[in-house]
Amino acid sequence: MARKRKAIDYINELCTSKSERRRTLGETLKAQYERWMKTLALEDFLKFNETIMANKTEIGAAQFFGKFRAYAFEEYVYRLLKAKIHFKKPLEIFWAEKCLVWRGEDVNYAMEFDVLIGVKKGKFVDPKVVLDAKVELDSSRLKTAIASFVMLKQWKPWVKCAVVYVKRELDDSLLRLAENWVDGIFQFNLQNSEAGLFLDSIAKWLSIC
Repeated sequence: MARKRKAIDYINELCTSKSERRRTLGETLKAQYERWMKTLALEDFLKFNETIMANKTEIGAAQFFGKFRAYAFEEYVYRLLKAKIHFKKPLEIFWAEKCLVWRGEDVNYAMEFDVLIGVKKGKFVDPKVVLDAKVELDSSRLKTAIASFVMLKQWKPWVKCAVVYVKRELDDSLLRLAENWVDGIFQFNLQNSEAGLFLDSIAKWLSIC
């Protein structure tokens, strides 16, 4: 895993805080984190996410809070796929690695994706599937993901690109429009979860690689 800082690092900071309230919160989050890591149940992960949301003020700085939630969701998606999908060698799953989107005579350009399935070649992953994971999906985040996918597909048009998210904060029309450039968009929630469809789609894409 390439992600140097993970959700557990943020939890440990809370657990070692000088504030008793932050330490108590840290212990609660640690127990919830360990639970969803073990069960991989969406309900357990969302409960963990809700605890973070409910204690935004206690957790502190916006950047700390935002990255904490973002990295936790990336890790959930990564571990869910690692547990539920069979990867035929030489395929592997990667978290926050880079892949080339352009190779020129004098310069290469690489981009980092949240979760990738492919083959590691030197410093980069040669991808078959790339995922953009967002706790909240708004128009700005979706447009950024689309731009990254378009650049990658210009270089490797066969790569499957998908967005996974928890909460939608954009119009249905933009989501439908995005389907012109994105191979799959999946929502993870308890009301109408597409987690099963997500896993089926990944398995199908890998079967025809």
